[in-house]
Order: sequence, then structure tokens, then C-alpha cells
Amino acid sequence: MRRALLRLATVLALGLGLLAVPFGPGAPEEAQAATSGGRIYNKDGDIVALASFNSGLHYFHHHENSSPDTPNFFQVMDKCDDGEGPVVSWTIEGRAVDGWSQDDCTGGFLPFKLYVVKTGYEEQDMAAMQWHLAVKNADGEQLGSTEVQRDWAGSYSSDGSDLYSHSSLYREEYAGGGDTLTVTIVPSDKATGVFPVEIVDAYTQQIWDHVTERTPLPQTLTADQVESLYKQLWCHVKFNFEGIKGGHTWDLEAERPNIDSDLVTEDIAFHGCNWGTTEDQGWFNRPPTDGGDPEDFAPVVDAGPDVSVDEGSAVTLKGTAADDGGTPATEWTYTPGDGVDEGATCTFADATAPRTTITCTDDGTYKVKLTADDGVNSPVSDSATVTVRNVAPTLDVTAPKDWDVHRVETDVPVSASFTDPGSNDTHTCKVTWDDGSTSAFPAKDDSCDTSHVYDHAGMDTIAVEVVDDDGGKDSAERMVVVYDPRAGLASGAGTLDDGLGFTALAKYPSADSTVPAGAVSLSVPTETGRRTIVSTDLDWLVITPDAKAALKGRSATHGFLGYLESGRFRGVTWPLSQGDTPPAAPSYDSTPGASWDLDEAQPKPLRTGLTVIDTGWIPGLPQLPAPLGDTVANLLDTLPALRLDLHGDTAA
Repeated sequence: MRRALLRLATVLALGLGLLAVPFGPGAPEEAQAATSGGRIYNKDGDIVALASFNSGLHYFHHHENSSPDTPNFFQVMDKCDDGEGPVVSWTIEGRAVDGWSQDDCTGGFLPFKLYVVKTGYEEQDMAAMQWHLAVKNADGEQLGSTEVQRDWAGSYSSDGSDLYSHSSLYREEYAGGGDTLTVTIVPSDKATGVFPVEIVDAYTQQIWDHVTERTPLPQTLTADQVESLYKQLWCHVKFNFEGIKGGHTWDLEAERPNIDSDLVTEDIAFHGCNWGTTEDQGWFNRPPTDGGDPEDFAPVVDAGPDVSVDEGSAVTLKGTAADDGGTPATEWTYTPGDGVDEGATCTFADATAPRTTITCTDDGTYKVKLTADDGVNSPVSDSATVTVRNVAPTLDVTAPKDWDVHRVETDVPVSASFTDPGSNDTHTCKVTWDDGSTSAFPAKDDSCDTSHVYDHAGMDTIAVEVVDDDGGKDSAERMVVVYDPRAGLASGAGTLDDGLGFTALAKYPSADSTVPAGAVSLSVPTETGRRTIVSTDLDWLVITPDAKAALKGRSATHGFLGYLESGRFRGVTWPLSQGDTPPAAPSYDSTPGASWDLDEAQPKPLRTGLTVIDTGWIPGLPQLPAPLGDTVANLLDTLPALRLDLHGDTAA
């Protein structure tokens, strides 16, 4: 019953110049049996209309189960129940503008309706043409349009002879690359039957003369191309004599090389009259379409729009497939493009669903192909491009922590892991140690773990960086404190322009000490007066070879930092309730915003006083020349103008 209804619908549609049949595919190697095409998508990326033009007998060339009596036609697919109907407009050289339109279809058991629209061009010469597809709403307003497509209306003749019935010239995509002029001839039973070998040359000449009279070859063909076409025709005639049944059409392609006649004859059973275009390509034989039920047309398939996505993330492929016999079987495949790193893979969420997602492990351009198979005709394929963007790795440094304290000549470990959604990426680690040395090495197990030994004291900002093979990178910094208990002494007393007063004396008691001995007092200006902070503990002391010093400690209520250089000092204080290390905005900082790193701390010039930094190991306290006093301890008592309270924290 269903076949009868389809046959009746076909008859009615033909009476209107419009055939409601599905699209046809191209040859098995091609995406569609069309010489040009256009598609319109909605804002969500779903296809709403699709049209393609089949020049001359191009479609019949690829599909034996169609008819040679309908050349130069459009195939149109409309998505039903979306309020938009398709419009096709075209102009063929020497003719007025023509067109076809259809109201939005109402879906039944299929979400699409498929049409064939005849142009009526059946002339003996090829003609240039332009066309475009649009969609309109119920009020006739245009909602979208493709760009203008350029093609050729193929020449056509149904006035054959006893050796062939139809002929056509048109341009189409060529398997060897680019496009080619193709001459399609529909041989008769007489030409494909059994006949004496001496008849081959005569039959070839008769067909050639008749075809080129009714569908003339263009004058732009070279002599080599014309000779190649003639040899291909001779080959098709001879092919049947060999007892090998060929396809339903003889297709002569001008881009096939003009090979030696001996090769045409000797290898006929191997190349099947479809010899290659280059020595590397060699022979090939494109098998003819198998045919099938005359009412069962090939599926139509659309891979959807090109898409972009980050590596490691899924993106939706909005493919569609339709067939007059119901939904055809579908399958997605992918091919990495040039430049994609070896080992990259992609995964489909469901490779058999037209609408699915794809996830790729590395950046680059991938071609995805959706193939539909109705089990009768040759499978139909369409392709889209997936552009995968690189994503930089994300670094997590777990060691060291900021303000970690280490003794010189001991290992300072770095432990840094990273994640990268591009699982096919390779990575390189680089660690800059802030002492003039750098370590670079390949990552291992998604980690940048290493260690370093510092030869001298300092406050060192360690920079860790991971870079993937595509240039994506992430980095992090950690500052560590490296002390040397064999260093000398840091001392000073004085005032700064902002009103800070300080006294400081610190050294490590022995070469084995882990914390320094000494005392620090800071008289810090506040909005209401002064706050005096006196140390109860010192945590560490750093004295660099270039005579810079930093020390950290605490009082009963506050933490503090002191930076000393020759004639300079920086003081920093903060409530211990904010942590053991200084916050980003401490309660007092004589150089606000400067780095904590000793090399970039920017201490202020002293208004009064002095600093003394001894970088070498000395026992006890140093002797100072008169009139400054015998020792630094005595020096601190010679500055009565500071009036510092050394008995505990006070606030005025």
C-alpha cells in the first residue's frame, strides 16, 4: 500500500512540474549527487532548508534507479512545522529569472519533506547559471538566504540512436581533485550486448559522431582532452565486448590523462575505463551503482554547520538524515586535519545518532563525516569541520608555601601538579629560582616536581611555569626565606620621615642555630598617636652577601618585619589576629605596596640614625669606633631623641 501511495504522489507531483522525492547521493566517494548546494540554519544551528543543483545527467550518472528524462533539476529539503517555507530562484544564461517556492510543510512520520524542482533546461549547449535558496514565512517575508551559487546548466539530448538513448555534458567534482567536464552517455542494449570485435571501432565512431553533434564539445577543450574522451568511449564499448557488465552510463571525464592506447587495451579489465590522473594514483575502478527498487531513492544527509570547541570539551554536531523509507542508519567518523599532533583522538557520545557530541583530546582541525545508509542505495555522506582550540594547563603549586623558611645548603623542594583537558598534550616545566639559576625539564605524571639548593641567604621568589606543546602556559610564584646562621649581625637605630622610630639588633648565636637572638622595638605612628611594639620572639634573620638584611618576629600582639640596608629601613606591622605572615594590607608599612622580597623591598632613607650590617660570622657583638660607642647595644642607648619604650607594647 505504501509503495502504491508513493507512486501516486509521484504522478501527481510530476503533473505540477514538482516531484516529491528524496535527495540522491553522489558517487560513494562524494558527499551529495549535486554539482552545487546551499543550506540555511536557524540561530540554534539546526538546518531549516537545503537545496542542491544537479547539472545535466549528473544525478542519473550516480543513480541507476532514477530517470534520464529529468536533467538539470534542484533537490530541496524543508524542515516541517517551523513556519518557514523554501524558495529557490535561478537564472540561466540567455533566459529570464525563474523560481519556485513552497509553503511550510506539515510533518508526518518524518520531520522533513523532500522535493525535486525541474528547471526545464534541455538544450544542446551548456549554459552558465546562478541560483540561491531562501526561506520565507507565511506572510511571504524572507527570513534568510544563502549566498549566490554559480554552476552550469548541462547540455542534454534525448535524441539518441540505436546505440544510445541520451547524452549530456556538465561539470562536476573530480576524484583526482578540482572539477572536470563530464560527458554522460546512456548506452542501449545493442551497445552493451555481444558483438564481433571488429565492430568496436565502428560503434565507437558512430556514437562519438552522433553525441558530439547533438551535445557539442566546448571549444575550450585541448586536443589531448578530446583524444582522451574518445579513448574512454572506445574503452567502454570494448569493455562490454570483454564480457564484463559495466554501469548504466558511460561517463567520459576530460581530466583523465590521454594515456597510450596500448594501456587502454591491455589493462581494460583492471582499470575499467576509469584510469587515474597521476602516476601515484595509478589505476582505480569506481564500481557502478547497484541500482535497486526504482521507487527507493537514496537518503539525504546533512552534517550540520561547522563548529568550534575547546579541547577536552564536548560540542554538539547537529546532523540530520532522511529517507523515503524512514530514518536511515547513520554513522559518524572523523579524520584529523593537517597539523594535528600524532596520538590525538576524538570520541562521539553516540556515533550512530545524527545529533550527538564529539570530544577531542588535542587542538587542531578535524573533518567529521556523517554517513546515511538505507540498505538499498550506496551510502550517502556529508562532512563538517570541527575546530578544536587549545586550552592552557592549570598549575597548582603545593610546595613550597609563601614564607617557608629553609637553611642554606639544604634542599628546597618544589611540588607542582597541573591539569590539562588536552590529554594528548605534552608539557615542559621551568622553575626560576631567583638566584640566577633556572631548571627546565619535561613534566612527568602531570607534575613539575624538583628541588634546589641555595648557596647563600636571601628572600627568593620561585617562579614555576608549565607550557604545553601548543604554547599554552600557566605559572605561579612562591617566596621562600633562606637563612644562613653563619652570617654576621644586623643592627640599627633611627627614624624615618613618616615618624617611625626603630631599634634593631639580631644575629644567630651559633652556626647550628635555627632562630636568631636579639631584640627589636618599633614606635609606629598612628592616627591617634603612637603604638610601640617590642619583640618577644625573633623568627628568622636573612643577611645577604651584598649587605642587605631582613628579620621577622612578633610581640605579644603584633607581627613585624624589618628590612635594613645601609642608611635605609622599612618597618611593617600587623595584628597577629590576621595571621603569622603579613596580610596584603598591613596596619603599618613604611613602604606600602612594595614587594616582600628583600631584593625589591625598597626601604626608606633614614631621617636620623644609622644601620650596621656585618655579612661575616663574628662571635659576640662588634666593636664600633668612637664616638658611636663600644658596642651596638651601647649605640642603642645613645639615641635619647627616639624616646623608645623597651618594656612592652604600648599605644598612645
